[in-house]
Amino acid sequence: MSVERAASNAPPPSVEKNASTHRLTNAAILLHAVYFLIPWEHVSYFPDVGPFKVYVFLFVLLCAAWTVEIIRFGAKQPSPGFTVAAVWFWVIFWVGVIHGYIQDDPIKTSVPIYQILADAVPYADGMLVWYLIRNNRWGREDFEGALRSVFWVALVMGIESVLFYYLRVPNPYSLNYEGRFFLGMFARHHIVASRLGLILAGVAFYFFWRRGGWFYLFASFAGILMVFSTWRRVPIFALFLGAFLLILFFMKFRRRPGAKGKMKAFLSCCLTASVFLACIGVSVMVGTRVRGEFVEAATLSVRVGARLSQYARTAAGLRARPALGGGPRQGFLYGYSKNTPATFSAYFYGEITRYESGIRGWSTSDLFQENPRKGTPVSLHSLPVNFIADLGLLGFVLLMIMFTRGMMYFFKVMCLQPHEDSLGIVMPFAVIFSTVVALFVGVSTTAHFYPYWLFAILLCFVRFLYCEVLEGPTMDFPSARISPSDNTP
Repeated sequence: MSVERAASNAPPPSVEKNASTHRLTNAAILLHAVYFLIPWEHVSYFPDVGPFKVYVFLFVLLCAAWTVEIIRFGAKQPSPGFTVAAVWFWVIFWVGVIHGYIQDDPIKTSVPIYQILADAVPYADGMLVWYLIRNNRWGREDFEGALRSVFWVALVMGIESVLFYYLRVPNPYSLNYEGRFFLGMFARHHIVASRLGLILAGVAFYFFWRRGGWFYLFASFAGILMVFSTWRRVPIFALFLGAFLLILFFMKFRRRPGAKGKMKAFLSCCLTASVFLACIGVSVMVGTRVRGEFVEAATLSVRVGARLSQYARTAAGLRARPALGGGPRQGFLYGYSKNTPATFSAYFYGEITRYESGIRGWSTSDLFQENPRKGTPVSLHSLPVNFIADLGLLGFVLLMIMFTRGMMYFFKVMCLQPHEDSLGIVMPFAVIFSTVVALFVGVSTTAHFYPYWLFAILLCFVRFLYCEVLEGPTMDFPSARISPSDNTP
């Protein structure tokens, strides 16, 4: 009987042959996890390599592996939607560069061309990983293999946060100078570490649900601890949001049809919502207290106004450069250029404020309008906003596609009728879906998190699991039956 079951669960020969022809590109994608081990800051224990140089190297390596496979095995024709997005990206990139040099644009001409090409790598690499996942016909084992490579890297940092932050093992490299926040010996940037905590918590819980074992459950708990050890309010909020979505899925598919069951589910959802709102308040208050920032109402209103003004900058920059955008990792500079009205940018970058009457104080004028590169802004303080500012209409369209398809996945799955096998089918999808939502919210305040290749893997995996949920428990390999002509992004 066990032999028959193993034979029935074995992948079709076509899937095995297809996997063997794409080993190089699959291995290059798995190697991308090394990116998280490269310090952002200049540290004495690591050579001056930098994560962006490693990013460029990984992209070149992936292109080389792809070229070898094209020569040896040929390549699948990409879908029309993906082709339009890729061509649009490269067109606006080169037209923007040429237009900037013709017009003597100080933003485009103040850096060498190789730096502009390097800035395009995260976007290009993410698009190529997306294409290769579809071209290589990834199944569950491929997705799990890619997530496992990220899992082990994140676990190293999760254990590090437990040892050096919670247990107070002496280590000058993992904590900030006051020993209050976890930075991470590798990342050396608490913003990146908190996002890795979200990934570790979600991916480990997925493996726990799929495979069982206390090891994965403890690893997920280590990810949660890593989020709290950085004391960033937004990742803590994102963690609660992901947990809330996960509970919604669980409460929906553990109940049975009937009026009494529906009433219990409704009351449970109300209770969950109230607990979630309480957790939001706790995350804000605790994070604020630990960070030593006592946010008063007047200060909070200024912060909200300043944050909204940055969204207004994006809208103004999009109106000024709708087709081309600002260019990869350049859009925020146009947000601070003369194309946008003066705002309280000095609030965020007070160290650059001009002297007024010999006293260093706030300035109500925009300090970066004349030449944004004279200042030190690195972001519009929101990764989705930077995405739109960089790519213009293309970035806006892609974000809307991701948002609408994500909402469609959520509502279509939540509209399904529960049955006895519901949890085993739906919960793996729910865990990864909740992780993506939490990570998307969690990166909304940083410019130092550019693993678009990881977003490509997670988004494709969400689609894979969504197809698995719709097909039911008897379909072991839904990816083998997805039509190659499927053009959905």
